Amino acid sequence: MPRQIILASKSPRRQKLLEQIGLKFEIHESEYEEDMTAKKDPYELAKFLALSKAQDVARFYPDAIVIGADTFTACQGKFVGKPKDAKEAKEILKNFSGRSHEVVTGFAVIDTKTGEVINGYGQAESFFRELTDEEIDAYVATGEPLGMAGAYGFMDKGAVLMAGVQGDFYSIIGLPIAQVYLALKKMGVKFWE
Repeated sequence: MPRQIILASKSPRRQKLLEQIGLKFEIHESEYEEDMTAKKDPYELAKFLALSKAQDVARFYPDAIVIGADTFTACQGKFVGKPKDAKEAKEILKNFSGRSHEVVTGFAVIDTKTGEVINGYGQAESFFRELTDEEIDAYVATGEPLGMAGAYGFMDKGAVLMAGVQGDFYSIIGLPIAQVYLALKKMGVKFWE
């Protein structure tokens, strides 16, 4: 019988990526309060936040595989998560305009029965074209940036802000899917059978 797999996130993008690789899973959103100051190194922070979210949900399941993830951007040495309001979203987008920033997505896969944990991250550099104030205002008015790390949706309307990407494309969407696939496979999850 296949193991119960739980995604500790309500992100529709993460759900779509897991569905794309044929995974059957349930959703149990983590209630872990993110602390962006927990680690100074962006890669360690991404791993820490993803693991904390997965552990928060894992405590409810004695025999399951739990997947946690966390995405944020780093620009000029500062971590950027989801904007708290439209004003902050506009500031973030103005700062990204005409330059690049790093996007890091940490992931954690926990087998609650064996205690095995696989914790890693994916990373990409996202390049923005020069944006006008009118474009930024109009995009923020859609409401989309408020629910997104870095104030933009790469797979949504925010795609038009981009000039290019270098690195793990799927980390920008919210899950380094190849690494998560390999972690699940290592834990015995069968795909495409």
